[in-house]
Amino acid sequence: MIVIDDGPDLHPPEIMDEIGHFPNMTYIIGDREDLGISEGRNIGVRMVKTKYFINLDDDYVVSEHTDMPKMLEMLDTTDLSLVGGKCKRNFAGFMEFRNDKETGKSALMYYPGSCTVKSEELSSYPGCYRCDLTANGFMARTRDILDVGGWSKEVKIGEHKDIFLRLKAARKKVVFCENCIIQNVHSDKGVELNDEIENSFNKKAYRKLRYRRKQQMGHIFLNHWNVDKLIEIENKTNPRTWD
Repeated sequence: MIVIDDGPDLHPPEIMDEIGHFPNMTYIIGDREDLGISEGRNIGVRMVKTKYFINLDDDYVVSEHTDMPKMLEMLDTTDLSLVGGKCKRNFAGFMEFRNDKETGKSALMYYPGSCTVKSEELSSYPGCYRCDLTANGFMARTRDILDVGGWSKEVKIGEHKDIFLRLKAARKKVVFCENCIIQNVHSDKGVELNDEIENSFNKKAYRKLRYRRKQQMGHIFLNHWNVDKLIEIENKTNPRTWD
């Protein structure tokens, strides 16, 4: 297991001791500020020595319901590049570049949940559907991720759609399996802070900083793909066909 910590600071000694209890885990702490999710994942995937790897966000957990043997079998017996699992929200869907009807400007259209249509289901694997994008919990062919250059390191957050667009542009095949469950353990309550940190922590300023950061990364992402805006359309299917 490879864990990439944005860093650059070390954790307290008691936390580092806990990390040391997992001999099968390589724990990498970034050596500079603002490493970012994308570059962290690039570091991780370059360390992978196996033909396939599983990518997980830090709030995703695998279990007996993830069915990793099935994901492995699919990659091992087909020309698929990536098999994604299902989490709390169904991210799996199609993306396409087109002009926004209202503005006439170029847009990236994303249809979350659109891939679970009957025509896209794999005959050999019921419950698995071809798509362009899945959740950030997936098993992938290491070579194919490296072939598309990995994640765009300038997109430090909001890297999700970027890597799947890279795969789509390279005509790599992506599949979503609704019966491979990946648990999301993210808490909306946030981190509990002690009184000293709580009193010194400016939540309002943090929210503003976070918002500006997301806006900045959003602009970088759109410029990278030469589109004016991203439009998400829920509960609609894209009438494309797979060729």
